[in-house]
Amino acid sequence: MRPILSAALPAALVLAGCWAGPAKVRDAAEAVDRAAPIPDPARVAPGLVALPCAEDGALRPVLRGYCVGQRHYVTRRAKAALEDAAEAMARRFPGAQVQFMEASWPEGRRPMPPHLSHGDGRQIDITLFYVDLKGRPLPRPPTLDGYGANEPPRREVERACRGGRTTKNDRSDPPRDRRWRLDEARTRELVRLLADDPRVRRVFIEPHLKTRLGFSRHPKVRFAGCAAARHDDHLHVDFR
Repeated sequence: MRPILSAALPAALVLAGCWAGPAKVRDAAEAVDRAAPIPDPARVAPGLVALPCAEDGALRPVLRGYCVGQRHYVTRRAKAALEDAAEAMARRFPGAQVQFMEASWPEGRRPMPPHLSHGDGRQIDITLFYVDLKGRPLPRPPTLDGYGANEPPRREVERACRGGRTTKNDRSDPPRDRRWRLDEARTRELVRLLADDPRVRRVFIEPHLKTRLGFSRHPKVRFAGCAAARHDDHLHVDFR
């Protein structure tokens, strides 16, 4: 399978995450097809399965376009770990949904452009959780595709890449008058659930959030480096 975004998910919707190109979300993305196409079984790599595409479950896509574009495949082990984390989050925070962006395509070939990794079913990007200015939980991230709602460091000295990033995907901080903030409680619990799961190899997050959320000494919570995209708008999770 070649790395395409379906007609319902236009090329302009080149999503960020661990990628080399900036995200430019278009209004057309709001009109994505509601039914994800079923790939040819011969093209689904052994061991890969599709993540759920329904919007009312504990685990769901941020945008149906990820399913329409067939970029929602993972290993069975990864799917089980994600479902366990999502169910645990829903028990701890009723109504909370773990929302994913890009995982892998069904063919199972790595890398999955324009990502620098993904493609073999062992990587996925997951949104952080957010609240409004009154501290009320938001049901989804404040951006359409899930990327770009960066939670900047509180002090400039905490910024990991003060000299800039080598990737072309270096996003700037959001406006100071933004009407949302990081939901530390829900995000912390999600990181803990994933990092403590033996099926998870590592979780990428920006150093300032690693410290802020209390994972400074956790060996599986790591910094992706200045050659990668920012990870203060999403988690990149690698599975074993």
